[in-house]
Amino acid sequence: MKWTHVGWLLAGLLTASASLRAADVTLTVNGKVVARPCTVSTVNATVELGDLYTFSLIGAGSASAWHSVALDLSNCPVGTSRVKATFSGTADNTGYYKNQGTAGNIQLELQNEDGTTLNNGSSQSVQVDEASQSARFPLQIRALSVNGGATQGTIQAVINVTYTYA
Repeated sequence: MKWTHVGWLLAGLLTASASLRAADVTLTVNGKVVARPCTVSTVNATVELGDLYTFSLIGAGSASAWHSVALDLSNCPVGTSRVKATFSGTADNTGYYKNQGTAGNIQLELQNEDGTTLNNGSSQSVQVDEASQSARFPLQIRALSVNGGATQGTIQAVINVTYTYA
């Protein structure tokens, strides 16, 4: 074989190899490391306010007695240190939870044990007890007549709770 043929052969191979180069590839990997949830021990809670009298809810800002309720979580996995509860429900124009029963001029007020009001969209965080692997949200609720002039009827509200873990 003559050297001129070898030169042409090499030139052809180099040209072909340049066109056979692989394209660049970007591999993207996504994911999350999250805390495993606790077991929700208090799946549903009903608070009975009892019979309230209209004469005690006539004045603006008048309210019923507080009624306690606790939301409990158990079996929190090792490594879960905090639980955050976010409260949601139908709010009325006063910012409190709307009474969806038939009584007029009544709102529902939810507070934590420190007296902080937990209106629609509010959150509260508690520490998980490492020894018992549990968490507790002690709360209190009452009927309230922000503007006064409560009228007779039923009282009902639904407050949803969403938990997130850290």
